[in-house]
Amino acid sequence: MEGEAVKNWIRRSLRGAACVVCAVALGALAAGAPAQDEKLPKWRVDPFTKNDPKAMEKAGYVSFGPFPFGNLGPASVQNTEVDKHLHYARLIWAETKHFRIGMDLPAWVVPMDPETKGKIRTELEELAKVVPGVNPKTRTLEPWLRMHLYAQRLENLFDEFCAMAGVKPEEFPPDPSKVVIQPGARYMGQGPYLGMKDKFLVLLVEKEGTYRDYLKHFIGRDSKYGQRWHCKDVGSLLFAVSAESEEGRLKHDTAMHCTVAFNVGQNLLDGFRHYSYDLPVWIREGLGHWFERRVDPKWNSFDQNEGSPADMKTTWKWEPIARRLATAPGKCAPFPEAYTWRDFGKLTFEDHVAVWSRIDFLLAQDHAKWSKFLFAVKGRVDAQWVPDQSDLVGATRDALQAAYGISVLQFDEKWAEWAKEKYPAQ
Repeated sequence: MEGEAVKNWIRRSLRGAACVVCAVALGALAAGAPAQDEKLPKWRVDPFTKNDPKAMEKAGYVSFGPFPFGNLGPASVQNTEVDKHLHYARLIWAETKHFRIGMDLPAWVVPMDPETKGKIRTELEELAKVVPGVNPKTRTLEPWLRMHLYAQRLENLFDEFCAMAGVKPEEFPPDPSKVVIQPGARYMGQGPYLGMKDKFLVLLVEKEGTYRDYLKHFIGRDSKYGQRWHCKDVGSLLFAVSAESEEGRLKHDTAMHCTVAFNVGQNLLDGFRHYSYDLPVWIREGLGHWFERRVDPKWNSFDQNEGSPADMKTTWKWEPIARRLATAPGKCAPFPEAYTWRDFGKLTFEDHVAVWSRIDFLLAQDHAKWSKFLFAVKGRVDAQWVPDQSDLVGATRDALQAAYGISVLQFDEKWAEWAKEKYPAQ
């Protein structure tokens, strides 16, 4: 009996030990499984995709970080370094096919006015096709839902730009190191992102202080206005702004969407076939206005120089104004003067309306003409594929003639004929 008792005791001990081992092992697995998520604060986990790789891929995301985001001096910066410096902010991050986005925007309640409500509903219906759990009828855009909306808006803007330019993303060099000079070949820039080496960057934050802290530390500038910036050492183009900029008007989601379209649209233009020089102001500013006013004509942005505030007005019905400017010469700078400008500070409010309408006039025609014009003025290189911005005004003059059959002296006459038919009198 004594020997049998000992054997039973051993069996019980072994079973107990095995249970302890299993419990420890299961506990370790349970603790280890979500280890990656445990490192993230709750607000960093997307409530829609749950940060699941398959759901993210379906929604069009490459990553929620970490990833490169600009540079500090000659060194590339990771978004984790931005997090560390702006430790007091609740930044969320997302990388799409062509953009890297950082965002610290608050929840936004959708207004009841039919126009805004309808705009958001349409966008959310599109988003719900790829992002799980999106309710198109929601009344509040929580931070992650706003992130998904801006990712969608940016990629749609990219697609629209490519369609207008008559290009496909695969036409650009897949690797900056493989850009080869070939006689007769068409220069397409230095990398896969419209000719840029790296993706386009967007940073949208709520507080002006956070925004200015970022600018001062990572760019070496200080401004209360939105900033487009060439991160030259890494080959990216950045747009950053705060919701408190422009006296707080960007707190309205449509206003923020508009200024993003205005500025990122210009960044896409600047990056096209590589950002090696600035195009004439009328093309850049006019196209920015054109993209922005397609979102909503009531929220207009204006570029300005340091010490030279833009001539801004809240008037948003630009079509009748443009008609008057086109058909009554002398109300704005004539095209032979305006097409030579290289300084935003020269534009009056009427000039802003005019450059928008002149671009509207060009884009209303066959996009093949716009593509031909764009290739003639942007991405100019010499025989060794070195950027060539010599006589850019002359190149613009020649490009208009070649693509549209319009001379500089004829431009305003043709524009007036078109505007009279296109725009209402009031």
